[in-house]
Amino acid sequence: MPANRRNDRYGKALELLSGKEEPDDPDPLLEKIAICLSSPLEFPLQVESIVNDEGIQNLRMHLARVQIDSELRMREDVDYHTQRLWISQTIERMVFGGLIVEGEKIGKDEDDEK
Repeated sequence: MPANRRNDRYGKALELLSGKEEPDDPDPLLEKIAICLSSPLEFPLQVESIVNDEGIQNLRMHLARVQIDSELRMREDVDYHTQRLWISQTIERMVFGGLIVEGEKIGKDEDDEK
């Protein structure tokens, strides 16, 4: 990622999603989600391709990380962090049916199968 992108919202969203600074070769799906997080009005145009991507099944903790960060930073910019929180929650609910940060289980337990 170019150094000038590191300080903008897209760069910060991509770093947060990937869990590390300046990912060398970011996943295209992470890039798409980072674009939506940094420019929320892009989300309605991208939602279908995001939730239908096979790779989304591996990104639940990434989405939870965004939700946690948004809650912690809410007072810095209420509008932006509210939108970012809503987008990450919406993706997680559409794909997984609930939110891990609200206690939704990651896998199935034996009790769930009975």
